[in-house]
Amino acid sequence: MEISYFELSYDDIDQISFMEQEFFSVPWSRASIAHYAQAGNTIFVVARSPEMVRIEFDDGIREVRKVVGYAAVFCAADEGNLVSIGVHRDYREMGIARELLDICYQLAQKRGITSIFLEVRESNAPAIHLYESEGFRITGKRPRFYRDPEEDALLYTRKL
Repeated sequence: MEISYFELSYDDIDQISFMEQEFFSVPWSRASIAHYAQAGNTIFVVARSPEMVRIEFDDGIREVRKVVGYAAVFCAADEGNLVSIGVHRDYREMGIARELLDICYQLAQKRGITSIFLEVRESNAPAIHLYESEGFRITGKRPRFYRDPEEDALLYTRKL
């Protein structure tokens, strides 16, 4: 299946919001996604499949390509913070998350970002494996950082 990668468009926000609700105990709201997308300081990359889905927008129902993954990196000065990444369950183990990260690295470097950091639940072994295989190194821990359920966060950093 041909997966294509793009910077976020308005048509992607509802699908990303739905995935956030499904993946995370404290998801980003649709309004938060829209805010970060428009703020200009966040790199937002989406992966789309050729499959079409029907989405209801303010101006009516349209068919758009299905969003199967996304990644968001908040940029400040020369640092990036990977604030969210997710891949639809039916599309995991296909290299989509790795490709999303690689595109984020390229776009971050163009903005002068020299390192990216992130927090990850201590129990999220698949994500930890991905991050470590991508060159992220553990730099600390934040006790009780996550809620629902409460859990420590591991801090990782990767130099670009």
